[in-house]
Amino acid sequence: MSKPDKVVPENCIGFALPPKKSQMSYIDAIVYQIGIGYGQDPMNEAELPFVFEMSEEFSVFPTNFSITRGFELFEILVACPGMPNFDPMRLLHGENKVDVLKQIKIDTPYLNVGEIGDVADKGKGALVTVMIKTFEEKDDGTPGDLCIVCSASLFVRGIGGFGYKGKYPQDPIVIPKSEPTKTSSQSTSPNQALIYRLAGDRNPLHVDPNMAALAGFDKPILHGLCTYGISAKQIVQTFAQGDINTLKSIRARFTSHVFPGETLDFAFWVEGNKISFEAKTRERGLVVIVGDCLVNLGPKL
Repeated sequence: MSKPDKVVPENCIGFALPPKKSQMSYIDAIVYQIGIGYGQDPMNEAELPFVFEMSEEFSVFPTNFSITRGFELFEILVACPGMPNFDPMRLLHGENKVDVLKQIKIDTPYLNVGEIGDVADKGKGALVTVMIKTFEEKDDGTPGDLCIVCSASLFVRGIGGFGYKGKYPQDPIVIPKSEPTKTSSQSTSPNQALIYRLAGDRNPLHVDPNMAALAGFDKPILHGLCTYGISAKQIVQTFAQGDINTLKSIRARFTSHVFPGETLDFAFWVEGNKISFEAKTRERGLVVIVGDCLVNLGPKL
């Protein structure tokens, strides 16, 4: 299949790959959950449902499927007939959102459908919205209940100039200027990226010092989606005593990198059932992620 010289929006929006099957084991869930910081204190019994498969309340953390098992995000871009050839090293994951409609369960068959939801010309590049929809698989092999929708905003440098401004304008993430409602913190470990990558994101940037140097970093950096998962974890622990069923959606923009071993200091602003948040690295004072989420905690937080 020949590729176009520039982005062809009508051949991008709605493009989908065939459904891919996935099924999560206890090990899959535990590796991700240790990767975002569960189990740092082995005496914390409240976290056993996320790290111990024999726990009666064993749970799959909702952002676990932000890894989008069975899919590489750029796989969809490469296969899309409306996308020109591009250098994978010029692909940036700018924002991510997970909508939770139904909790994921262990050893349950799922179907993941990947599609391009939108594309917009940003001058120096293209902003592509890739959506992965995770359905329960019915006995006849067709999609059943929709459980998770993961939306990734990918900025591909060097392929702008095609003129289309996008079908669905995105509301910006706005962090309040007031004092935060609550704060929290979580330390990362020096080998956090080595653990997290086992959940499915094996980009060598996060493990190989030589690859990190080529990208302009002094050492391998933590996955943005790991910081994203840590953010969700901090929200449910800070506002819902760890109850993951309260988290309905979470979106975030990656603003800078985290080095494994740094401590993340979070600030939260509450407005009804919406919580805005940001996190800074304590060591460098950099804002590394900003976002907002919707929670269901009753009439008041």
